[in-house]
Amino acid sequence: MSTRFTTKIVLFGLIFITMGCVSPGRDGNTTSGESKMPLSEKKPKEIENTLPGSDQAHKYVPGQVLVKLKPEAEATTLNTIAGELGLETIQPLSLPGIYLMKIIGDESVESIVKKLEMYDTVEYSEPNYIIQIEPERKSE
Repeated sequence: MSTRFTTKIVLFGLIFITMGCVSPGRDGNTTSGESKMPLSEKKPKEIENTLPGSDQAHKYVPGQVLVKLKPEAEATTLNTIAGELGLETIQPLSLPGIYLMKIIGDESVESIVKKLEMYDTVEYSEPNYIIQIEPERKSE
């Protein structure tokens, strides 16, 4: 497994843990129609996808991508990219420059990720992977 991929998984896991248990809407409250059930109890629609060069399937939320902007990117950069690719910001994550984005059109997650990585101001982009952390097993 490449170091870059491992780093992304660890980074995403840390982000997921620090986000808390409820996904806030733009006004800080849960969005209308959402229950206040912790994320760990929600069952998002998920799909399995095999990444190029890997025979391991990874589950991710359809229609969502994570975008990490380079530190030197201007504040309006994300809005420009979102408008060009048909994306909408769901929320910024707790680490600077990382955003959860929703794909508005019918374009695939894989296609959007490839297009995002062609921008000079994007450090990386990836699907919104679903990561499950298993409890530590006690040795006897």
